[in-house]
Amino acid sequence: MDRRRALRNIGLTTGFVAASPALLSLLQSCTAEKASWIPEFFTPEEGIVLTNIVDIIIPKTDTPSASEVNVPQFIDKYIVEVEFEEDQKRYKKRMAGLVNHLKSKFGDDIASISPEQYEEVVAENLKVSGDKRDDLNKRISIEGNEIELDNAEKQEQDNEALAFGMINDLRWTTINAYKNSQKIGEEVLAYDPVPGIYNGCASLDEVTQGRAWSL
Repeated sequence: MDRRRALRNIGLTTGFVAASPALLSLLQSCTAEKASWIPEFFTPEEGIVLTNIVDIIIPKTDTPSASEVNVPQFIDKYIVEVEFEEDQKRYKKRMAGLVNHLKSKFGDDIASISPEQYEEVVAENLKVSGDKRDDLNKRISIEGNEIELDNAEKQEQDNEALAFGMINDLRWTTINAYKNSQKIGEEVLAYDPVPGIYNGCASLDEVTQGRAWSL
């Protein structure tokens, strides 16, 4: 099995922990300047969309937002280093569809789209009704084998479906990347470095105050 396949197969089932040290190092600092980041895989315009979407999925509250722990940079580099070519094509097409969908709703200037408008689009794609979900899944397979459409009206429908697929993809990659960042792992989740102490009789509320384990 080649390195890319091994990283992908192990990484996606364990929250990316099998990714290379250089890749995970992107999640070890909160000091990256969003304005200076130039994506490797996505276009700069798509990078803006990615950053805004992940911050709607995990916004800043009493804990950092997704972008503050470099989740957009991680996702971009993960696709470059780990995903197969066919999956990279799927990300390209879905992100392009998401960008076109945003432009059709809010205008061509991506930089002018407000957080509230991003929140509207994320909410409508994560909270769709059963019938709507079935309709979107008819137009875009969960495996990424998008239906090719042949006119402007159908292209608009295609962009809606691609946006649905991209946002749902980002929901899980954002959560996984966020949980693997050093700041979240050590300061937000319950953290007890190996080897730790085993106490089989203690309750979760007593040991971690109800928080999930980092490791």
